[in-house]
Amino acid sequence: MSCERQGAPIVFDENAPAQTMRNATIQHSDSGRLQMIMWGEEIWNFDDEDETQEFPSYVRATFFDEFGNVSSIITANEGTNWQRKKLLNLRGNVIINDLRDGRRTYTEDFFWDQNKGEIYSDVPVLQISNCGLRQTGTGFRADEQMHRWRIRDGTFEFRVR
Repeated sequence: MSCERQGAPIVFDENAPAQTMRNATIQHSDSGRLQMIMWGEEIWNFDDEDETQEFPSYVRATFFDEFGNVSSIITANEGTNWQRKKLLNLRGNVIINDLRDGRRTYTEDFFWDQNKGEIYSDVPVLQISNCGLRQTGTGFRADEQMHRWRIRDGTFEFRVR
């Protein structure tokens, strides 16, 4: 800058992320135990009261069991993680792959509430077991280890492979 010319004023956008990362991973642990690793094509961190993290494009969450083994992998088109609330929401083409028993679950909306220790969805869901049992419903609840599933208004269909 020179003393004689005035530059354009700097304008700050209050709604803009404080930090943007590309092809980044975030590790989430509780009491020293790794619970999840999230990877996003892009991650926006906001300096708001909830310490919000936005995943505006493809996101993958890898969950670990109490022994440190990968238990499930969840992919989605986008997501939001409210760190202070301890609430994760994944949206759009959500696929939950349970590596322990081969079960796959498909939905459009997924929540992980760490305070309650549960995962849930209130939109249509399809779950397919490794033996071909298909269960559909209007939503689900499960513990955060994804052991005990309750699919609401469920119907069953068995298909032989």
